[in-house]
Amino acid sequence: MIILVVNVGSTSLKFRLFSMEDETILAEGKIERVGSSSSPFSYHYGKKEKTVDMIECPDYRTAIKQALDTITDPDVGVLSSLDKLDAVGFKPVHARNIADSVFITEDVIRAMEDYIPLAPAHNPPYINAFRIFQKLLPGKPLIGVFEPAFHKTIPDVAYTYSIPYEWSQKHSIRRYGFHGASHRYVSVRAPELAGCHQNNLKIISCHLGGSASICAIKNGASVETSMGFSPQSGLPHATRNGDLDPFILLYIMKKEGLSSDELFNALVCNGGLKGISGTSGDVRDLEKEAAEGNARAKLALGVFVHETRKYIGAYTAVLEGLDILAFTGGIGENSSMIRERICQGFEFLGIQLDRKRNNATGRELLISDDKSQVKIVVIPANEELIVARESARFLASSGH
Repeated sequence: MIILVVNVGSTSLKFRLFSMEDETILAEGKIERVGSSSSPFSYHYGKKEKTVDMIECPDYRTAIKQALDTITDPDVGVLSSLDKLDAVGFKPVHARNIADSVFITEDVIRAMEDYIPLAPAHNPPYINAFRIFQKLLPGKPLIGVFEPAFHKTIPDVAYTYSIPYEWSQKHSIRRYGFHGASHRYVSVRAPELAGCHQNNLKIISCHLGGSASICAIKNGASVETSMGFSPQSGLPHATRNGDLDPFILLYIMKKEGLSSDELFNALVCNGGLKGISGTSGDVRDLEKEAAEGNARAKLALGVFVHETRKYIGAYTAVLEGLDILAFTGGIGENSSMIRERICQGFEFLGIQLDRKRNNATGRELLISDDKSQVKIVVIPANEELIVARESARFLASSGH
């Protein structure tokens, strides 16, 4: 079975082609700055070195067609034709009443359109991509592995909000959770890397990046997660606010005379680490600025570390113990400083970091001290593999 996995960003398109017999990556590529006159296009196949070219990519249709043409190109392609492709898998974020793997249909697209206000940066690009793939690959199965799918196992006491119950029922308001593919991969890979083989493992997965969330995993299933009804909640993100007292918003709307749209844009585009620092939401920039004496950059990093530690402590209580603490995502994989600050002082929970091991970045690592009761691991995100696996499973179970 051949599955093409496509990751749609606001200005980028990533793709990875899998042969599911042995989960081999046949080819992968990335097109950045979609919508500009000059877009970097990197492509890699087989044992060939990765090549980077500049292409003209004014829109997503051009980007998608470039990807499909490349994997079937006589010189650098790996498929003789697109007929060899069994399905295209995606990891869309949010849709009303959908928290599973589904075929992309008009009903699914309408459900995603309903939730554009909850995922304004994510849903529109995916909806646009679905329309394009439907035209370019008519009849080819398009499968959405929605991010909340992994969190379906969260109990009602964890997903229910303390609002009038009829609101929850009428409007499907509950904690959905996101980054499902990332946390699912951690749930599988972390025990292997840590060498833990007992049943009923208790894992806290920290997906730390421009978008960040934490997940408590027990015996392979999600039981609690920091993101809620929307990806706006939980930890502070690069530009999104994270957890917030709702009365702050009512107060600010009155004091500043803001419309709901103005408030929406401020929270989505100028909140989070960017809002605190006043300069950037990128942790790499903030680390540099903090080292140069920028007090607000230092504060932003401190808030991020504090909120992450708070969730780890809470989720250790939810799990009634902890076996593995896992870091993934761009920050989790690459910032040894953030990892050290998060783990510092958690010795009473059995968490002891080996500082020398922690200094390595960007690859799979076991960074706990040999005496640590809790294994600490770094796992590069591999959401595409999970989407490929789930797409293949769903396709097979549907009789295709």
